[in-house]
Amino acid sequence: MTDHDAVSGLREAAAAALAHGLGFLNGVEITSALDRLEVHVVGLGIRPESAHLKHVLTTLAEGRSRRLDLTLEKLESLGLTIARDTILARTAGAVGRMHIARELRDAGHVRTVQEAFDRYIGRGKPAFVPSARVPVEEAVDAIHAAGGLAFVGHPGLGGVRRHLPHLLTLPFDGIEAYHPQHKAGRVDEFIQLAEANRLLVSGGSDCHGRAKGRRSLMGSVRVPMERYAKICAALGGHRAWLAESGDPGRPRGSSPT
Repeated sequence: MTDHDAVSGLREAAAAALAHGLGFLNGVEITSALDRLEVHVVGLGIRPESAHLKHVLTTLAEGRSRRLDLTLEKLESLGLTIARDTILARTAGAVGRMHIARELRDAGHVRTVQEAFDRYIGRGKPAFVPSARVPVEEAVDAIHAAGGLAFVGHPGLGGVRRHLPHLLTLPFDGIEAYHPQHKAGRVDEFIQLAEANRLLVSGGSDCHGRAKGRRSLMGSVRVPMERYAKICAALGGHRAWLAESGDPGRPRGSSPT
């Protein structure tokens, strides 16, 4: 499981995996930048207690807090007042635009979460504020310092694909080839690129719940088991576990979440 710029949900997720007899890998998705390009760096098999990783996530959390304040100021200038404390109460982890959008909906300013993005807080809209980011090199270093593997997240989105030759000069361990918005041909392209560069292949649903009124994407992407097995092997098997009471336990060869 990965969350944006936060690891606060991993203990609960690991406990849920244990309850259902599932294998589990700690993860994180770090918001980073290559010049002006936003790049999401996915870390798998991380140690959440890593001091280096915590420092990077704290930096991003502070940036997200500043972004929240700036967004609320812009919304207020548009005549839309919502409470900062109410938004913060929605999340135990990193605050994001989704939390703002939900509050705009619940306060009656918009009918749906998607409308909040379309009218106010989406890119190019009057209350948009760019996301907090760290240099992509710093994100990769933090994941490695935490004992994890770093993947280029969903390279088919956001203009990342055309910058892959540059990104792959950095010490990435793999590419996230499987994604709901990657069509079959694109998946094949990323797999071939990964194999040509002797990199691992990962994937995921990129599920953000049902907040935008869409069906949940959980389980919509199936990553072949051999891809997961190679990731576990690269981690030495020591972070592919069945969790015990929410804590890392012994290595197990069970199915991935």
